Amino acid sequence: MQSQKCIDRVQDAFNSRMEDIRKLWNAEDNHDDEIGDLNEYGLSIAFIGAGTFKDQREPYYRYQLSWGGPSEEFRVYLNGDVEFWFLDWFDGAKVDVPEEDAEIIKEIIRMKYDNIDRYPDDYEEP
Repeated sequence: MQSQKCIDRVQDAFNSRMEDIRKLWNAEDNHDDEIGDLNEYGLSIAFIGAGTFKDQREPYYRYQLSWGGPSEEFRVYLNGDVEFWFLDWFDGAKVDVPEEDAEIIKEIIRMKYDNIDRYPDDYEEP
């Protein structure tokens, strides 16, 4: 049996992750007994400068949820666009995040970076 491509899996992955995030976002103290705490959901929030990865031209803020195979992350670009990426060993696909969900993701990233429409203050371009 041939495994599915990322393009076939990305929407379900986004729906599942966003369901968890919405539940945590709206929960009292951002906590759910089954899922845990919002501030512990995911692996990291980081700024990814342009050129960090092959063929990457634009910088973005990354909210990385999982790593390896597969890996899942939200990317928030300086122009305000938000994408969800599903990556699995030399394959990857994205979906654009709807505005209401995008605002939640931006607020989560703002927990670490105040102003996400520009480079972080400590960033030095290569």
